[in-house]
Amino acid sequence: MKKMRIGLIFIAIVLIILGWGAHKEKVQKQQINTILNNQQDVNQIVVMNHQTNKEKELNKSEAAQYKEENPLSHIEKLDSGDRKLFADKADYSITYRIDSKKLYSVEILRLKGKDAAISDELRPFLFEVNGKSYMIYWPEQNKVLEQSENTKELLRHL
Repeated sequence: MKKMRIGLIFIAIVLIILGWGAHKEKVQKQQINTILNNQQDVNQIVVMNHQTNKEKELNKSEAAQYKEENPLSHIEKLDSGDRKLFADKADYSITYRIDSKKLYSVEILRLKGKDAAISDELRPFLFEVNGKSYMIYWPEQNKVLEQSENTKELLRHL
């Protein structure tokens, strides 16, 4: 009887873990779909420069120029070993908004050293601005994004 209880408890724990994983994956897919479906409506972009503690808010016409046309086109999970290759604090944070309501936020992480051993999977995510290598990091999902063309232009104009 005792073995049966232990077996049932073990099965319940496994089912809870599997259910939590499925729920988490569903929430991630919903967030991605929300961003993809609403990106064209972005009318504000707020950029926080953590180096100077200055915030710049781009209005509708400026935001239209710098919003990413194909957000989340390439997403990869950022492993903790790879995360250590970048500065602990983000140099910039960018929040994309629709009518003052946050759609999503990303952080711009700076590569610590030019000769850092970046994996081949992460290399396409790197981009350069003013001689520094950066990567777009989505902290809510612990993922990196390859949506850098308009982001590069935005950072150059700050």
